[in-house]
Amino acid sequence: MSKKAILRGMSAIMPLCIGDFPFSFIVGALSVSAGMSVWQSTAWSTIVIAGSAQMLALNMLKTGASLGVIIFTTLIINLRHVLYSASLSSQVREASFFRKCFMSWALTDEVYATTVKEMEQNKKDKYVFYFSAMFTFWFAWVLADFLGALVGASFPHIEKYGLDFAMVAAFIAIVVPQIKSQACTIAAIVATISGVLLVVLPYSLGIVVASVLGVLAGLSVDLAEERRQAKTQDSHAMPLEGALENE
Repeated sequence: MSKKAILRGMSAIMPLCIGDFPFSFIVGALSVSAGMSVWQSTAWSTIVIAGSAQMLALNMLKTGASLGVIIFTTLIINLRHVLYSASLSSQVREASFFRKCFMSWALTDEVYATTVKEMEQNKKDKYVFYFSAMFTFWFAWVLADFLGALVGASFPHIEKYGLDFAMVAAFIAIVVPQIKSQACTIAAIVATISGVLLVVLPYSLGIVVASVLGVLAGLSVDLAEERRQAKTQDSHAMPLEGALENE
């Protein structure tokens, strides 16, 4: 096992761990405020590792949403992880079924953003790097939740302190560097505008709708670009074929 790969994984994910620490802290505090014990809150974050889904579930519980609605909404929000898995699938084909399941368990936005380039380069120690980043983020996430449940619940109305903005900052740090194409730019713009306009929808469904609209917009632009490139290639191929026939 390469110590350098372990240290690289830890150092690569550490800034995002720091950014997400306040968010997990407030999730822990709100979980206890919602009726969970300190250990139930900690166990929840140990298994789920999805701050946006946890926060949304807590808010929906407070508004009296049914369990079915909560499960469906959090499922839709986390469908992006299917895309993450698809993106990494070609780099982990040789991995065992157990290793793939273990990798998918903690495949968060932060872990994906930190490890995707390393996995694409297909280095010899890519799995060591991945698990180093994954476990570092997992440990920081669970620790922050535990401290939030243990200490944060003693502060009244902690949700009004604005600590949850750390999640927004973390997502901005993850998303912005990935916007390198026209399709990504359009998807980000559509999702952002839609999210603002649809904030009035109940149960935070505006986030779900905005996400779907952003994906569809980006996909449409990407498909249109592929068709344009195909037409350009065909137009260049036709004169060449004609020249070959004349010879």
